[in-house]
Amino acid sequence: MVAESMRSGEMNRAWDAVLAEVDEQREQLRAAAQELNSATVEVTSTDRLVRVVVNARGMLTDLHIDPLALRRHRADQLATLIRNLVERADGELTSRRNQLVTAIVQDQGPHLRDLD
Repeated sequence: MVAESMRSGEMNRAWDAVLAEVDEQREQLRAAAQELNSATVEVTSTDRLVRVVVNARGMLTDLHIDPLALRRHRADQLATLIRNLVERADGELTSRRNQLVTAIVQDQGPHLRDLD
């Protein structure tokens, strides 16, 4: 009877530990989702005449074109430059997203075998 009571206490502590880890993982996921949803990336051209800001959804949210850029680049070149900057910013967001998710996934957390 005493052994059974001790085993039950150990099992309860194991469950408590698993549930605590699940709560911690849930909090990590919530924080990561919040960070990803509010993330923005700003990228500037090498000549510093064009700057774009892209949000977490990959949408262009801000575009700054220095008047000198209009004299230095033809319209088609400027369009290509802007498109490339947006793609680069979106790539940086994707990389950031992957790093966050990888950090969470690497710690696979509790398993039922932890209760054995």
